Amino acid sequence: RQVVAFEVDGLTQYALVLWPVGDAPVKGWPALQFNHGFHPDPPRNGFNAQGETDRPGDYYRQTVQAFALAGFVVVVPDYRGHNISDGTAFTRRALADAWYARDAIACFMAMSSLDEVNPDRLYMLGHSMGGAVTLRALQALGNRVRAGSVWSTSGRGGLAHLMGRELADLSGEDDDEVTKPTLDGLKHELDTLQQGARLDDLNPIAQATGIMTPLSIQHSAGDASTPATASLELAARRYLADKVYQLKIYPGSDHLFTGQQFERAVARELAWFQRHR
Repeated sequence: RQVVAFEVDGLTQYALVLWPVGDAPVKGWPALQFNHGFHPDPPRNGFNAQGETDRPGDYYRQTVQAFALAGFVVVVPDYRGHNISDGTAFTRRALADAWYARDAIACFMAMSSLDEVNPDRLYMLGHSMGGAVTLRALQALGNRVRAGSVWSTSGRGGLAHLMGRELADLSGEDDDEVTKPTLDGLKHELDTLQQGARLDDLNPIAQATGIMTPLSIQHSAGDASTPATASLELAARRYLADKVYQLKIYPGSDHLFTGQQFERAVARELAWFQRHR
């Protein structure tokens, strides 16, 4: 394992790299970028249960190790403002995950420069908010990614999440005359982006029809953190656009798969990546 640095938007960013054991194949190892989900305290992202920085942190440790043990170089970017990566102010923006997608793209573009990595076998997987980050990144990266995957993805641009934050401060009661700082911040961000920027343009589910990369989708039916309807809509949009995808909905309510479901989810992705090599 090692920590590497890369630059994006003038910010120094860091990523964890896990290397498989043994000699690299003749053409190099296949590589998987893992885009993590939301963290409530970004500077503490990647900390272990003892309160020490130890990327990727206990929550995701088993996930990334599973793919490294299967023979993939696994790269896990912090995102701006996470752990010691620059850009703390971005974590407080309404469009934070859209900015994180820029970090994911920059990390992916740098990944092929790692020694003993096969530049023709690069993959991407995202969990929860990292699913939305991954969908945005895949749209930008085109056929540079051999295959992508999203687990328990968030979606629809996060408006329901932002509105929920507003209602929490309003005791669940609202009307159009009540000031909403988070949504006002969103409006301001849209106004400062390129002329004509619209909220729907930043909706990762709605824009997923433009993703050329084969896409695997996995979700638990009873997930309360990110409802499975996001994955169902994503699959429906892929089908209507005649784009390659596979979908698996598991029973239960795991947000991050555990036990046998975790083993099945990993095996399903390994088969998917092998199919698209």
